[in-house]
This record gives sequence, C-alpha cells and structure tokens, in this order.
Amino acid sequence: MRTNHAIIVVAAIALVIAVVPALAQQPTVPQAITAQGQLVRVDSTAKTITIRTPSDEQIVFSYSDTTKVTGAGDTVAGLATLAGTDVVVTYTKKGQQNLASQIDVQKKPA
Repeated sequence: MRTNHAIIVVAAIALVIAVVPALAQQPTVPQAITAQGQLVRVDSTAKTITIRTPSDEQIVFSYSDTTKVTGAGDTVAGLATLAGTDVVVTYTKKGQQNLASQIDVQKKPA
C-alpha cells in the first residue's frame, strides 16, 4: 500500500513538472513590422515584391490574395508598372520569409 502511494506521488510530481512549462508558454502573435523604400520588381509567378530601402538594402516580401494594396488599385497586379515608386510595406516574419499584409503606394507630391 505504501509503495502504491509513493508511485502516485511520484507520478503526480512528474505530471506537474511536465505540464507547468507547457502551460507557461504563451502563443506568440506575429509582430507587424514596416519597411519603406522604392519598388524594384513584382514577380507575380512567385508572388513576391522587392523593394530597395533608403540604405540600399533590397528586401523581398511574399504576398497573397489577402494582401491589402492602397494607392495603386486594389491588388498587387496594379503595382507591376510602378517600379521606382515609394512604398511602405507592413509585414510579419515567418522564419526567414517576410509576409506582406499591406502595401501602401506613396503619392508623389504635386
């Protein structure tokens, strides 16, 4: 009887040790990031756009049918003829991939 009690206590302690760290991990919500630069290219086959930042770095973003586009029609297809135009891209990181959620085309001052 005493052995059964000891086994139950050890099993309960092991369960608590295993479950508490799992419960402590909060699911992380991807943080939205923005990048600003000039549109370099749109690759509709790969569903990517590339921008050049003011520091001359090129960044590639993946987009989807749900990516919101403002200032150049309602879709990424409207960006295809706007190389050199200033854009602001709102995105999240998934591993090494930059996932664009919104692309804002900046109007040139009149």
